[in-house]
Amino acid sequence: MNIYDIAKEAGVSIATVSRVLNGSENVRDLTRQKVEKVLKKYNYVPSAIARGLMTNSMKTIGIVTIDIRNLYYANVAHTIEQALRIIGFNSILCNTGYDIEQKIGYLRMLTEKKVDSVILVGSTFRDPLLDKPVLEISKQIPVIIVNAYYGYPNTYSIQCDDRKALEKFVEYLAHRGRRNFLYLYDADTFSGNLKLEGFQKAASKHGNIAGIHLIRSGIDEAANKTKELLRSGILFDAVLTSEDLTAIGVLQGLRENGIAVPEQVSVVGYNNSILSLCCHPLLSTVDSRMEDMGKLAVKVLHQVLSGERAENSIKIAPQLIFRQTT
Repeated sequence: MNIYDIAKEAGVSIATVSRVLNGSENVRDLTRQKVEKVLKKYNYVPSAIARGLMTNSMKTIGIVTIDIRNLYYANVAHTIEQALRIIGFNSILCNTGYDIEQKIGYLRMLTEKKVDSVILVGSTFRDPLLDKPVLEISKQIPVIIVNAYYGYPNTYSIQCDDRKALEKFVEYLAHRGRRNFLYLYDADTFSGNLKLEGFQKAASKHGNIAGIHLIRSGIDEAANKTKELLRSGILFDAVLTSEDLTAIGVLQGLRENGIAVPEQVSVVGYNNSILSLCCHPLLSTVDSRMEDMGKLAVKVLHQVLSGERAENSIKIAPQLIFRQTT
């Protein structure tokens, strides 16, 4: 039994059955009753695909991220999924890893499944190798990207002002007497480059740049890099990082060399993850407001799908979290 059979037995058009199934008020009561009687007789429940064909909407959004095990991606993706559920949308969550072909493959799969939109979580998706695939997808459905910017028609961006966050934290530390600034970061991405620019601008203005080092995100490597710098005689009294995890590695390296935090060296993380509360001393960090970005992404998407005007780019202000008083 399909929608065509329902329409034939009820003596109405397929469009009328569709309106009844979707709760449209533009159906006469008597006609609605005839259709509902046949639906009940056969216990008919339309599939998601059939409903999508009738309404031109699958009520499904693709959420694409790198690795859901990462706390940042997990929090944003969870917030998006919950916000979508509230407005009646299902979601398909994709973990692409870092391989470009796998990213493209997932994007292609989602468009083939006729999702209503794709939300890209993380600035790593602002990749020149993805420019063409994203542009082609945006010609079919809206694309939302969290913490990066494309600027194509039918693409929408939600960002935290990462550049400003690093500028403000360097300024804060400088006002408290810090002069030699070290920066450790874990990714050469759209967001990562903005953080680096903010650090460089403020550190050059307010003191000296003791060093800038790109490392893999990990406690062990951050700790080893910190100890290596100390052995080489590099002087620093403030360390800023692009991730809480990296900052915790710095704390470990300093502790193993008998350097007190924050009395001798201030250490700053990023993202205000639960990890910032699971170390000693507690970690000063930047709250990138990941949950707010996730909710904003869904709000913008809902505006677009509802035919309302939506801003193509929204940038929110980060919050500085102070847990080390020196």
